[in-house]
Amino acid sequence: MNKGFAPIQATSKSKSGLNKNQPLSMQQLQESVSHYFDDVPDPRVNRTKRHLLKDIIVIALLSTIAGGDGWQDMENYGISKLTWLK
Repeated sequence: MNKGFAPIQATSKSKSGLNKNQPLSMQQLQESVSHYFDDVPDPRVNRTKRHLLKDIIVIALLSTIAGGDGWQDMENYGISKLTWLK
């Protein structure tokens, strides 16, 4: 049932040139996660922007993975992990 999908070829390196067998450094992880949200349009009014949209998205994603449920958990996660997130 191939409908336009090419078979995936197994390689040791991804398109970014990173070796899949080696752990990512913190800088590589931050750059790769942040890169996915660079082109997301920000619908907010300029005067209400206290934080970058991609920072909000990353904190929401990480807090959800950590078991957070709702905006308060996301805020608490961001506050408790502030040093790590910087």
